[in-house]
Order: sequence, then C-alpha cells, then structure tokens
Amino acid sequence: MQHTHEDFSEYPEETPPVKDVNVWLHPSGMAMTHDYSCPICRENHAIISNGVMIPCRKCTKEGFRIVKLKSPKFSWWYCWLHDIKDKVY
Repeated sequence: MQHTHEDFSEYPEETPPVKDVNVWLHPSGMAMTHDYSCPICRENHAIISNGVMIPCRKCTKEGFRIVKLKSPKFSWWYCWLHDIKDKVY
C-alpha cells in the first residue's frame, strides 16, 4: 500500500531508503509469491514476468505496460541494422 504524507513538518531531510521487495520461492521452484503491489492501481499484486514486475492483470487488460525504450544515442538506422527494438513487458 502506498502512503502519502501531506504534513510538511515531518518532511525527511534525506531521501528515505528504498524498500526491499520480498519474493518467496517454493522448494520445487515451480511457484512463487511476493509482496509487491501493482505500480498502477496499488490495489492488487504485481505479476512477475521474466524476472520483471509488471502491472496486475486488471491494469494489463486496461492497456498499461512497462516499456524499456531503446537508447536515444543510437540513430534509427543503427537500430534497424542491429535489430534493436523497444522492449515491452
């Protein structure tokens, strides 16, 4: 769950540490669970896909995706020549 603090008298002097995500693997290696919420709705659990946390099924059905854009330092012809594409999770 996301907590929003509106009391500026308690504004932190330093950036708070990043919270760890807990992932539990079944001994068989065939199942896992985690405590990471969906980054879009914050109501459901996110989905682990290829080691990446993606939005929940409901938000995915609504069209939300995690996208890794190719580096802007490459020109379009370099990306075309080397088959570099934007990755959609």
